[in-house]
Amino acid sequence: MVRKLFLVVALFALCAVPVFSQAIPKDTLVVGVDTGIIVDLEPARAYEDITNLVIWQIYDNLITFEDTFDVIEPGLAESWEASSDGLTWTFHLREGAKFHSGNEVTADAVVFSFTRALALNFAPIWMLDQYIPSAENVKKIDDYTVAITTTVPLSEGLMGAIMGVQGICAVLDPAVVEAHKTADDPWANKWLQFHDAGSGPYKLIEWAPNDRVSMQRFDDYWGGPAKTKNVIFLDIPERAQQRLALESGTIDLALNLLPEAIEEFKNEEGFNVYEIPAWGITYVAMNCGMKPFDNPLVRKAMKYAINYDAIINGIMKGAAVVGETFIPVGIPGHLDATPYHHDVQKAKDLLAQAGYPDGFTTQILCQPTSPRREIAAQVQQDLAAVGIKAEITQLVSAQMYTLYRAQKHNIIVAGWGVDYGHGDSLVKPFAHCCSTGSDAPVRQLAWRNMYSNCDLTALIDATETELNEEKKLEMYKQIQQVILDDGPYAILYYPLNQYVANDSVKGFVPMNSISYIKLDKVYKE
Repeated sequence: MVRKLFLVVALFALCAVPVFSQAIPKDTLVVGVDTGIIVDLEPARAYEDITNLVIWQIYDNLITFEDTFDVIEPGLAESWEASSDGLTWTFHLREGAKFHSGNEVTADAVVFSFTRALALNFAPIWMLDQYIPSAENVKKIDDYTVAITTTVPLSEGLMGAIMGVQGICAVLDPAVVEAHKTADDPWANKWLQFHDAGSGPYKLIEWAPNDRVSMQRFDDYWGGPAKTKNVIFLDIPERAQQRLALESGTIDLALNLLPEAIEEFKNEEGFNVYEIPAWGITYVAMNCGMKPFDNPLVRKAMKYAINYDAIINGIMKGAAVVGETFIPVGIPGHLDATPYHHDVQKAKDLLAQAGYPDGFTTQILCQPTSPRREIAAQVQQDLAAVGIKAEITQLVSAQMYTLYRAQKHNIIVAGWGVDYGHGDSLVKPFAHCCSTGSDAPVRQLAWRNMYSNCDLTALIDATETELNEEKKLEMYKQIQQVILDDGPYAILYYPLNQYVANDSVKGFVPMNSISYIKLDKVYKE
């Protein structure tokens, strides 16, 4: 803790903040977080939540989100419209927006940024190039107008979700990138790992790996100056240490606390707790290609056998909420339905109807880490109560997912993260499968679990060309209902994002994805 206090004081000095005590200056917000996951700050490579949280403060996209993903807000583009066929979206940029260098944001910068992201072809690019595969799809109309053509028609909600992806859809300053390129690095990738070329409300001052990320307000920001001058992400990987840092005043806001600490802070004066369902799903999946899980009655019996409350309130200690559909709360298209609950007799009755009155023997795969191993043990106990004998096999992630991707499991305890804020990012992984062979065009979760439903797959394909956002979201709900009734998943819960701030922190808005939290409206009293 002494070391961390010293680091904070040193950081204040770095940002030219006068230090007169150990108290954090009012114009500085210190956020405790595990920054160890940050590989670099190259926007085209940003994939992890904490990396994108930093990127979201220093770069802008054409559009943005304020407090919900249901509403697309203007970013660098102040307006947009689609062609009648939904294949071309035209964005009108706000005039006068500036990069941190002082250069103006223009259509040339937008074209350059998309061209750069596509050329670098880093891992996150699939979210963009599935609809915008080439730089030829992004055209300058005039200095403040850009036309983007997609391979399939996009509804406004889906267009916004894609354009809102941090990093790969961030707009960069071409002049700054050009100034730092080399013969071996024509896109200045190496330089941008530790520097920025953005137009966001904060400028990157320094990233010291496994130590801190420090940022300072950009006074010429098009949206107005941020309310707090300095923001520091202080590396505190141990969650117990984050609690001590918050209580001692070393940090203002903690993003990675233990569930036990969250519960105690709820009853402690001087702190505010923020909770919101996260972009994630934890589930039990059954391989429909292996008996008895080819029988929908057995799958339904499994869903009634599981004690969801014991998992959420016992194992997760309240750091999760009930969720049984594969599009989580907070994402457009979510179906609010939770028909399954722990009912031993109903599970036994369904097994008897399926021809298994005495149960059966099976295997559960899980990782040897918490909470997955504890969840597997709870599921094993729950299945035993209805006559199903399940043996647990714990495998490290690489081994477990090798078997899962080869369709060689019986039951598996696993999770799934959401890549972008629209049901489009989830319907194919969880439900698109008309062939369980190697010729399948989509080989994700439905395929891994050998759940083939050609009618459902056709409905998913039809969503791609539906331009009416309301109709598209209704189609997503129909898809979820089929999976809920018949599918191979017992979805256990949605994890909670839980944050704690001292009560001097005002204006903080939690988001379903930590990477979309904006700090420019946050201040301290």
